[in-house]
Amino acid sequence: MKEQPPSSFFRPTWVEIDKSDFLFNLKKIKEYLKADTKVLAVIKSNAYGHGGIELAKEAVKAGIYGIGVSSIEEGISFRKAGIKAKILVFGSGYPLEYLSVATFWDLIPTISSLQGLHELSNLAKKFQKKLEFHLKVDTGMGRVGVIAGENTNVILQKIVNMPEIKMSGMYTHFAVADTNPTYTENQLKKFNEVIKYAKSLGLKFIAHAANTAALLSNKKTHLDMVRPGIGLYGLSPFEHNVQKLKLKPVLTWKTKIIYLKKVPSGFCVSYGRTFVTNKNSVIATVPVGYADGYSRVLSNKADVLVRGKKCPVAGRITMDMMMIDVTDVKGVSIGDEVVLLGTQGKETIKAEELAKLQNTISYEVTCSISPRVPRIIV
Repeated sequence: MKEQPPSSFFRPTWVEIDKSDFLFNLKKIKEYLKADTKVLAVIKSNAYGHGGIELAKEAVKAGIYGIGVSSIEEGISFRKAGIKAKILVFGSGYPLEYLSVATFWDLIPTISSLQGLHELSNLAKKFQKKLEFHLKVDTGMGRVGVIAGENTNVILQKIVNMPEIKMSGMYTHFAVADTNPTYTENQLKKFNEVIKYAKSLGLKFIAHAANTAALLSNKKTHLDMVRPGIGLYGLSPFEHNVQKLKLKPVLTWKTKIIYLKKVPSGFCVSYGRTFVTNKNSVIATVPVGYADGYSRVLSNKADVLVRGKKCPVAGRITMDMMMIDVTDVKGVSIGDEVVLLGTQGKETIKAEELAKLQNTISYEVTCSISPRVPRIIV
């Protein structure tokens, strides 16, 4: 048997990540900041579904302060890939015994409690190594973090008397930076009070609070460092797609037609017979389904692009395949490229459009693209 040529994937469904557009977005964000404002690139959750390791490498080359990840496991994968930049692990750090794993891999943990502080202190004494961390302050998000006020005062006083550990950073997170400037200002005021108290104790650290929505809508939130996430990938955090910096979407999701059939009027397509042709039609099958992250909610709602023309999803999306109506596409053939998300010709399918159809946000659209879909850097 003749040897087959090597291939990274055989099923024609993949995601293309445009490295130049990612770097363009990062550059635009950096230009929007003061020269001394640092950038922590949020590349958690596989870079919001875009492919974390490769984009982390690009961000480091571009001169960022560090990377934000969602878990110790994610941080370890970056270290194994040779990334030497600072890596901050968001979250509470529970179970606390895993703080030893974070420190072993030179990851910066988030501390959100006195218990976590004492655990890190004990580790520092055990390994005879000064360990750094960032303190998380809850100013109104209600997720994790020491509640701003008396609670933060107590923990900051403890930190001053723990020379074996170093609070290299302190941060909070805005709950409604995309929709409610008044509440955001209130959160910022609380955080600034905590910063002021910490500095009065002689502590030196990087203060950061702004996600993409905050850094674009209120420059007072920039502080020492910002944490752009969704903006790096060219998507808008705002409901009405406000694009102050005209950022570029980084991700294009593609597949190919693998089967074509001409069908008569009254022909039923897919489970439940929810799509019935009303004329002689051409139905194409593509190898993508809800197991790839293309939501079943999009059945009979979404469009895809074939030869630069919008074509509707026909019938219910199945686990590994779905059908599209290509009746109006001249010259359509097996092997034609199909764009699920992105631009083809003069037409574009935006993540925000798919999000609206699913009653969700663009973040979930890209994060939901399954790991089984290859990410190709272009």
